[in-house]
Amino acid sequence: MQRSFALTYALIVSAVWFAGCSGGGRGSGAISSAPTEPPPITTTQSYPSDSATAAGGGTAWDITQVKTTLYGQFHSASGNAYDTLRVDVTFAQDVSNALPAPGQSLDTSGTELGMIVRIDTGSSGYYETCSESPSSAPYQYESDAGDDPSRLSDGNYSILDDVGPIYTGGPNPGAEAQTTVSGHVITQIFFLETLGVEAGPEAPDIKIGVTTFNGTFEAYPATDCVPAGSGEISAG
Repeated sequence: MQRSFALTYALIVSAVWFAGCSGGGRGSGAISSAPTEPPPITTTQSYPSDSATAAGGGTAWDITQVKTTLYGQFHSASGNAYDTLRVDVTFAQDVSNALPAPGQSLDTSGTELGMIVRIDTGSSGYYETCSESPSSAPYQYESDAGDDPSRLSDGNYSILDDVGPIYTGGPNPGAEAQTTVSGHVITQIFFLETLGVEAGPEAPDIKIGVTTFNGTFEAYPATDCVPAGSGEISAG
């Protein structure tokens, strides 16, 4: 399944990305006419350590902080000021080598880490909050934990909606949850136009939740889930 808007936006993003990284430099004589970027909007939520559990054994991956940042960088033709959502998830443990290797699925050893970032863009949802109540399903999208289908070959993760990945095919960062790891922190970046977010010059109303696992869902339940209950983390 492929979403044309995701592929198109990815191509635009790639063009801007490589244009910004090529040549130029001081003394090139180039004059930028790009609009001024909006001020980033950052929210931070902290959680007590030692609150995670590993009912099936293995590592109790423990979330201690979630930081979200909304920012604008591509000055899209649609006029959206904010086009990017960054989610930084901090763990009590060092997660440098915890994710499955690119192209590999989350195993059942209990030592690997699977992380889901769920995103609520304001329309009807399909995915539940930490309460796991059928009546509490505000999220339209979520990043794959690494077992459906697996971590992608470029090291990113698929973005899922109610019918599966929003894009399937070769590496396409614009339609993926771009993922990096450093020490205790996993960062995922999402392009909002890929998710159909259209807020114009205003900051979009987006909320998130994060769940972690230490193996496939059938073998182990979640080790941690924030915010607890039916709440959501506001990213705006």
